[in-house]
Amino acid sequence: MKGSTATKQQLREHIAEAASALSEAKAELAVTRKRQELLIKMAERKEAAVARFVEDWTRKEMAKIEQALKPKTRNRR
Repeated sequence: MKGSTATKQQLREHIAEAASALSEAKAELAVTRKRQELLIKMAERKEAAVARFVEDWTRKEMAKIEQALKPKTRNRR
C-alpha cells in the first residue's frame, strides 16, 4: 500500500511540474506573439516614414533641378 501512495505522490509532482512548464510556455508564447505584433507595427510605420522621406526628398530635389534650369536674370547697369 505504501508503494502506491509514493507513486501517487510522484505522479502528482510530475503533473505539477508539467502544469508549471505548460504555464511558463504559455506565458512565453504570449510574450513572443506580442513582440511579433509590435515588430510588424514598427515595420509598417518604418515603411510609411521611409516613403514620406523619399517623397519629400524627391520634391526638394526636383525643385532644385527646376531652379537650376530656369534662365538666370542679369542685372542691367
